Amino acid sequence: MHGTRGSIPQPKGTAKYGGNTSCYEVVTGDFQIIFDTGTGFQDVVLDHERTTIILYSHFHHDHIQGLPFNLGVFSHLEDIILSSALVNRQVLKNMIQTYFSGGYFPVDIVTILKQLKFMNCSSVQRKLSPDCKLEMIELNHPGGSMGYSVESNQGKFSYLLDNEYADDQLDSLLAFVDGSKLVIWDGMFTNSELEYRAGWGHSSVEQACEFAELADIEKLSISHHSPSRTDEELDQISKMFTSSKVSFAVQSDEVKF
Repeated sequence: MHGTRGSIPQPKGTAKYGGNTSCYEVVTGDFQIIFDTGTGFQDVVLDHERTTIILYSHFHHDHIQGLPFNLGVFSHLEDIILSSALVNRQVLKNMIQTYFSGGYFPVDIVTILKQLKFMNCSSVQRKLSPDCKLEMIELNHPGGSMGYSVESNQGKFSYLLDNEYADDQLDSLLAFVDGSKLVIWDGMFTNSELEYRAGWGHSSVEQACEFAELADIEKLSISHHSPSRTDEELDQISKMFTSSKVSFAVQSDEVKF
């Protein structure tokens, strides 16, 4: 886990759970799979022995802003594959190039970094096979967002950021995460906060606990912590967990299957 914070990085009062924005890494036999490149991406060590694949859930700034701040991207000679189930490879390339060039960023990284290769998600699925199985699911978020699961002989990992949970998602999400060793869940808010933040595209801590008890999974880790939430506040909220499967995501934690 390289980035567990939502919306903006927050260095103040976040030493325990982390202040970098969304970035998760899964390593299988032949592949290094990175989910989103928030500011946590700066701490990813790019693997020279495995194929590196970056999968984007969506393109809000907290999920892409760290891409050029990992210096390894500039020195990595092997291909770095970028993909998203939300859009095709050409749209993804255009979005990344627009964000990291011109009026928004001083360096056109798509032009100068020839090792960045844009690929449709269906092509990534084929590339990963038979080492591991990649599945996608549409989530509920303004502008769209996609969830992912990766399953290998080591186990199954499911990634569900950013999502505003709704009752009609229950059956499809339960089926999607079935058998997961670890599920990453968007729990930016509490239920009481959600009353005033409907339509913002995020779920709650209480919903995480309810879902975890219904799901055939081992662990659920609540992530996308609110930037206004301190470690002390998260500690207090954790006392309301009603499922032993649930914990808060901690930046720099490593989970082995």
